[in-house]
Amino acid sequence: MNDTKRYGSSRWVAICIRSVAMLSIVAIWACSAGDRRQGGPQPGLPVDTGGMRHGARDETYWLSLPANQTVIARQKAEEPSFGTVDFAVSGNGYITFDTRRNRTVPIRVGGRIERLYVKYNYQYIHKGEKMLELYSPELNTYMEEYLYIMRQASDTLLQNEAKRKLQLTGLTPSQIRHIELAGSASLTIPIYSPAEGYILFAPAAAGEMSADGGSSGSMGGDMGEAGKSLSPVPGSVLPDESIREGMYVSKGQTLFWINDFKEAWGIIAFTKENEKYIRPGQAVTITSEMLPGKPIKTTVRLVEQVYRHGQKFTQARVYISNDGGILKQNSLISAAVTLPVKSLMVRASSVYYLGKSAIVWVQVGATGDGSNIFRPRVVKVGHRNRDKVEILEGLAENERIASDAAFLADSETIIQY
Repeated sequence: MNDTKRYGSSRWVAICIRSVAMLSIVAIWACSAGDRRQGGPQPGLPVDTGGMRHGARDETYWLSLPANQTVIARQKAEEPSFGTVDFAVSGNGYITFDTRRNRTVPIRVGGRIERLYVKYNYQYIHKGEKMLELYSPELNTYMEEYLYIMRQASDTLLQNEAKRKLQLTGLTPSQIRHIELAGSASLTIPIYSPAEGYILFAPAAAGEMSADGGSSGSMGGDMGEAGKSLSPVPGSVLPDESIREGMYVSKGQTLFWINDFKEAWGIIAFTKENEKYIRPGQAVTITSEMLPGKPIKTTVRLVEQVYRHGQKFTQARVYISNDGGILKQNSLISAAVTLPVKSLMVRASSVYYLGKSAIVWVQVGATGDGSNIFRPRVVKVGHRNRDKVEILEGLAENERIASDAAFLADSETIIQY
């Protein structure tokens, strides 16, 4: 009988212990489930504060968490501010010629270049300066015709028409007067610059070459009869579109362009993340290496998509006055566009970057000695500069964050967020 009673008592004790253990397991599970519901890290979502308000958790709980999830420090905590901040979007670029100011210099008669005084790209030339000396059988025919009419005919109208033909070939009044005084056509005729500026070698004029590869120009042929078409001779073209002594040029061929460079283009490229903010009409400040310490104020005139060398990118164009000629072709410039942004802002030092992710340390509690308890949270940032960072998602205006996020991060710790 005594054995039976002892057996029953032992069994009752075992049942009680088992029940207490099961209740403990349920309680622990309920606490962990509540923790997950209120603030546990959830995949794909920013870490919530988990209801961890001041005094809502025991200090021992925070001390038991890993150092890469929670940091206890005396660092100052501050709230983000909602307001307007001017952010500067910067870009780099270069100076180039304004193609609207290009003046074409074509040749009006075909021939061969005997002497060339314009020999390299970007050479500066003055208006009226001699560019080249041309030997042209076609032009020589017109000069001989004019001299013959001046000697044999008394018809003023006919003389004027012959003189006008020489003027249309590009001869100046002084050159025609020299022919009259000399009484014979010179072997070569000098060609003078019609404008002042920089020489830019350019492709031949459109429509210069015929379908069979010939030229619309003329040289040689029957020189005995004036007014007849002369046999076409194609002009010479080098790979770099320049001209050289001894080359043949055809009628209507563009020798080069002249640009006075009184106004320049600034071509600016912005980063992929900033190019979407650039709009025509925006004020921009240009800094040039040719004018250190002297910023240039202008506006964005054109934003265009460019595809070059297998890459697509966006570039902006600005117009810059260059009356003094200080700016040079291909000189480097930098640009800054100011964007007023109204949003939630935090101190730049409050954001810590982990590759493509950005985190802030959110205050979730305080210890008995006054230290703050911080947990990391992923945020989505927008504009940023040296002082402020725009927060797009992940942080509320009434929350408090650490003022120096990098100070709370151990360089050898993998932060869990």
